[in-house]
Amino acid sequence: MQPAHFNIQKLRWLIAFSLYLFFNPQISTAQQTHRIWLSGQDEATAVNWNFMISGGRNSGYWTQIPVPANWEFHGFGNYTYGYGGDFDKMNKNPEIGFYKQKFNIEDSDRVNTHIRLVFEGAMTDTQVKLNGKIVGKIHQGGYTKFSYDVTEFLQTGINVIEVTVHKNSNNASIQNSERIGDFWMFGGIYRPVYLEILPQKHVKRVAIDADMNGDLKMDVYTSPLSNGDQIVITVLNDEKQIIGKPVYTKVKTSKDQFLVRAKFNAPKQWSHEFPNLYSAKIQLQKGTKILHEYYQKFGFRTFEIRDHDGFYLNGKKLLLKGASIHSFRPDSGRALSKDDILQNVLLMKEMNFNTARPCHYPPDDYFFDVCDSLGLLAFDELPGWKIPLNNKEGTRLVKELVVRDVNHPSIVLWSNGNHMSHNPELDSVFFTWDIQKRRPLKNAAKNEDIFANYSPNFDIVDTRYYPSYDSLKRRLKGKHIVLPNEALHALYDGGGAAGLKEYYDALEASKVGGGLMIWALFDEGIVNTDKGGAIDLNGNSAADGIVGPYGEKEGSFYAIREIWSPIRLLELNESINFNGTVQLQNKFIFTNLNQCKFKWKLQNFTGPNEASAGHRTIVSNKVNVPDTPPGKTTSLKLELPKNWKGYEALEIEAVSPKGDVVLSWRFPLKKKSHFAKKLSPPIKLQLSRDKNNPYTFIAGRIKYKFNENTGSLKEVSVDNKTLPISDLPSIFASNTKDSLSLFSLGKVSVQKHENFYTIKSIGANGFDSFTWIIDQNGTLRLDYSYTLPTGNYHYAGIGMKTNAKAIISKKWLGEGPFRIYNNRTNGGLLDVWDIKNTVNTPGKIWDGPEFEGFFAPWYWAVFRTTNGQKFSVASISQQLVLGVLNPKNGNDPKNAVWQYPKDEGIFFFNRISSVGEKWKPAKELGSSGQPHYISSTLTGSLLFNFNNDSSQSSNFKLEIE
Repeated sequence: MQPAHFNIQKLRWLIAFSLYLFFNPQISTAQQTHRIWLSGQDEATAVNWNFMISGGRNSGYWTQIPVPANWEFHGFGNYTYGYGGDFDKMNKNPEIGFYKQKFNIEDSDRVNTHIRLVFEGAMTDTQVKLNGKIVGKIHQGGYTKFSYDVTEFLQTGINVIEVTVHKNSNNASIQNSERIGDFWMFGGIYRPVYLEILPQKHVKRVAIDADMNGDLKMDVYTSPLSNGDQIVITVLNDEKQIIGKPVYTKVKTSKDQFLVRAKFNAPKQWSHEFPNLYSAKIQLQKGTKILHEYYQKFGFRTFEIRDHDGFYLNGKKLLLKGASIHSFRPDSGRALSKDDILQNVLLMKEMNFNTARPCHYPPDDYFFDVCDSLGLLAFDELPGWKIPLNNKEGTRLVKELVVRDVNHPSIVLWSNGNHMSHNPELDSVFFTWDIQKRRPLKNAAKNEDIFANYSPNFDIVDTRYYPSYDSLKRRLKGKHIVLPNEALHALYDGGGAAGLKEYYDALEASKVGGGLMIWALFDEGIVNTDKGGAIDLNGNSAADGIVGPYGEKEGSFYAIREIWSPIRLLELNESINFNGTVQLQNKFIFTNLNQCKFKWKLQNFTGPNEASAGHRTIVSNKVNVPDTPPGKTTSLKLELPKNWKGYEALEIEAVSPKGDVVLSWRFPLKKKSHFAKKLSPPIKLQLSRDKNNPYTFIAGRIKYKFNENTGSLKEVSVDNKTLPISDLPSIFASNTKDSLSLFSLGKVSVQKHENFYTIKSIGANGFDSFTWIIDQNGTLRLDYSYTLPTGNYHYAGIGMKTNAKAIISKKWLGEGPFRIYNNRTNGGLLDVWDIKNTVNTPGKIWDGPEFEGFFAPWYWAVFRTTNGQKFSVASISQQLVLGVLNPKNGNDPKNAVWQYPKDEGIFFFNRISSVGEKWKPAKELGSSGQPHYISSTLTGSLLFNFNNDSSQSSNFKLEIE
């Protein structure tokens, strides 16, 4: 009887399950798109294909090459920059790559299926054969996705794909638009290749417009459907939960495009701060059978350009801030791994960008996936640099670009070409294919009239490149939204941050400020095996980056991060007036500060004579932040312990709701005199005056020799070893008009006191006066004043000459570790830094931080020398800038230059130089870039210690702890 009982139970279960399927047809087994990879899924997973190239390196024979890849990085063809001699060679001897690969197709993949062959990107003209037959027209255009219907070309079992790729294009419009540019040109199949296996009736693609209020509009493109078919759309949140109700569309007449509308109540909005994503599940059904199931991610968000006003995201005005970026790596070109792309976006997020501008061509589709998921607004640009695409080719490529990228919520603006490659006839094509009707920008070169011969039915966004600060201010008084899409050029050490704060503040203060993009993110130097594997920047052409070729962080990285921080800690200096409360300004667009996490830390620094650098956190705690909406300022009570004044520094760390560290601020809790005392050895020495030379003094092991005519320190020796310094103090100043002659004798006097000596000089070498105090512990204090002829100066300060090769390292307490300029002072973090002497030539060396140049604020510095000696100096009270040796500039820096003493030395500046950018000298980048008008006396006080007895180390360490 048991078997009969079992059958009844089984029958009951089957009936119940059938009823459930009838009322819930979506749970029936669905046919989803099946992908067969013919190449690797990215550069990191590339697979070898058979390959031969027509010319250049390793040409004329069959071998293998990874796909995807640019062939130049695997020993084939020639390296080509977008203009110049290599470019001419490319045109005279065009390179052609021949690819061949076998792959297997199961019979199940061919039965009742539709098969597409998809190329994500191949440079530049591409012809495809399957099993000896040409499958379609040659695709021309190296940066857009294309595909072929290959259903009839495939066979069960082994198939052969043959691909011919021309590095140049035979189409004059494509060649002039894509193959001429101020960047490297590559060849080959550099993005993935795969087959898509779909059922006969299938969803080809969808285009989604989902606004901030929950209104959803979707174009569904399918294979031809017939009466009785049905489209069911379900929306899922990030936890795969269904929101709202499914939307049903019944097919009554044969068609292949359907418009679907729906309304969802109070969805989570997508923004760069809260990148909330949803998935649309689109099912084709025939009765209870699901024919095809297709998924598309999207976000509910509304981006608006309000003419004569600005950009709005979800009803909130915002400035777009970011940089231009290429798909690039030094050893793989435009072929990137998924991790490369992720790291690029994380790098920009770390700099507090809210926008990325992929330029000259669309990036990998995965780039926008990452922007969608991590929260970064983005542009998407039609290929072009100088010459516009014609209407025919441009219309095709705009369609390929928009169709691929239409659903990314991160994309807020299209770019209709770059520089002078705008074709106004193509604007309408963007609107044709974009269901969201996002506006295409016209990008205008620095000397181009953006309004000439261009009158669209919307107001023009003023994107003109590289404005001076004055011209930017004039534009901001006009009626057009101002968005310089290449605002500041990051050639060499200016790094794109020089003048940035003034530019951004001006945009923020204007009604029509739209934002700015820096040129560019990376120094785009390739690993050139023809040059021994050196990084090749084509001279200075590709040294454009805020960061180095591999993302090496430079001074401007940190300056930009601070300037664009969405949390602003209002001015907090030394602890004279600090009472445990700080002022925070919320610069977020959607985030309340009480959604962030804050922590304070009380810290002490390591000392000048300790072996280690850095600091020690002694105590820390979280901070409760009051309700502080965007745009508001709040007072933050830190609830510090009662003994907080006994510590040397306070650090405040801010973490966003997504867990990103927005910024850390560290401030001294002690006056400069506290840190200067650390240079004074806690011992007393036998202090005496040389009987044979009244201007020579002996303090224990130290001997000081002063110039009897000027009072300057000529020589210092310890244990009869002479230190590599002389002529302290000397004035170093650069007048913008006249040369300065500062040599003169002075009146020098020596006076003995109970425990110290003073040497006073009046009128020597341009000084009003200076006074040396030799203390019983062997330290030297220098107080000085000098009055320069009234006028404009690049820099002004004092210093001492030194042998650069004799200085092997510096350890210092100050904001660092990178150098500053007068118009790029942001980004430093107060700490004890220890750096070896390295000549960091911009565009050549990326192993920063820099050893040479301007550094401030600073408190003390220790310099080690080649003979095992060291000397220390501290700034006692004045806001002096430390200058170290003579910083070197890169090859042909154009206007990206600074002013600095020609002599090698250690300097203490009252005023420092600004730095320019490639297209503009410093004086055109705002008030901080101007020369200093000096009409008053300059002063300073310094403390020097030449007693480097290592036995003092323990005393210093105990004092700090």
